[in-house]
Order: sequence, then C-alpha cells, then structure tokens
Amino acid sequence: MILALAFLAGMAIGGGIVGYVLSRRWQQQVQEAELSLQQIADQHHALEQQKQSDRQRIADLEYQLGEAQKDLRAARSR
Repeated sequence: MILALAFLAGMAIGGGIVGYVLSRRWQQQVQEAELSLQQIADQHHALEQQKQSDRQRIADLEYQLGEAQKDLRAARSR
C-alpha cells in the first residue's frame, strides 16, 4: 500500500514538474512571439510613414513639373 502511495505521489510530483517546465517554455515562446510581432508592427509603421513621405514628394515633383511645363509653353509662345 505504501509503495502504491509513493508511486502515485511520485507521478503527481513528476507531472507537476513537467507541467511547470512546459509552462515556462511556452511562456518564453509567447514572449518571443510577442516581441517579434512588435518588431514587425514597428517596421510596418515605419514603412507606412516612408510611403506617405514618398507620395508627398511625388506630388510635389509632379506639381513642379507641371509648373515648369507651363513656363516652357509660355516661353515658346512668345
């Protein structure tokens, strides 16, 4: 009887230790995944800002080109 009780106690303790170790590993993996996702989100945000800046620069250059074309037409018509 004592042997059976010791066996059951050993199984419970062993199961608890295994559960604890796995829980710690999973928590670490979750933290690494969260960090990775945050880095991806930061990179995405930076790329979106760069994209907006590039769009604005393109719009400015297109406007300058249009103005230069108007000036050139006006100069040629004189």
